[in-house]
Amino acid sequence: MSERVIIKGTILTYGEKFIVGEDVFSSILLSVVNSWYYTKFDFSGNKKYDYSELESREYGKIKFALYGFTEDLHNLSINFGLLNEIRENEKIGKLKGNLYLSLILENLFTNIRSIYDFFYHFIKICLNPSQLRQFPEKDSLNKLITFSENPNNKEKLPESIIWYLSHIKTDLENIRKIRDSIIHKGKEIFLTRKSGKILMRVPISEKYSNDNLLPNILNTEEIDYEMEAYLSKLFKTTFTNLETLGVIIYNEINKNEDFKFDLYSISNYCIDDFNLFLLTKKFG
Repeated sequence: MSERVIIKGTILTYGEKFIVGEDVFSSILLSVVNSWYYTKFDFSGNKKYDYSELESREYGKIKFALYGFTEDLHNLSINFGLLNEIRENEKIGKLKGNLYLSLILENLFTNIRSIYDFFYHFIKICLNPSQLRQFPEKDSLNKLITFSENPNNKEKLPESIIWYLSHIKTDLENIRKIRDSIIHKGKEIFLTRKSGKILMRVPISEKYSNDNLLPNILNTEEIDYEMEAYLSKLFKTTFTNLETLGVIIYNEINKNEDFKFDLYSISNYCIDDFNLFLLTKKFG
């Protein structure tokens, strides 16, 4: 791998560079939120204007959500790169390798759930002052979905956001179930190897019970799910939802005179393999 100017960070890109290519991961949502950020804050993170108390508080939350979101995008690619390194390293051995891989899978599931959590704050970008005042105070996307389903709250969110929250509800529930089962309920990821593939499941009761707590997002009749196929489905679903939100927010705020849209990407030494996995790996 050639040396890079940027080891890990966010970069401003232009035109033809705004693709999911070898050395960058481009994102509409990342671009929209960064573009909004630089209309409200300077390069040192200081507010450009005097905002109301409500705006100052909420804009600050959005700013730190952007920091966390960007870090989790990096963490996904880095953890995935580490997963590949361990899987392909025969010196580690299969048994110890499985222990490492289980821990990395926990990290990946946690990163994906965390990414969804940041959507709660990003949605505030396209709210008018009245809607922002009535926005649910609890930092929870689940609570926001419940809020959006209440007919009395129809005017408190843009129509496109209400549709979007309904659209991602099942996907959010799937990743919540995965994360909570492993992190909060102490369930174990059980890995086996067969015909060169790594299979995964989270047993509901006993280690060798014939069941799997993981949501069957692959729509397969097998009890054990192919790890790569499962991650591919989870990643692609998450990033599709991520970019859909970016388009919705862009359409809602692009009419604002002070909003200048620029293109942003992230880059690090693990982006190449991550992009290759997202773009070229086919399963089923």
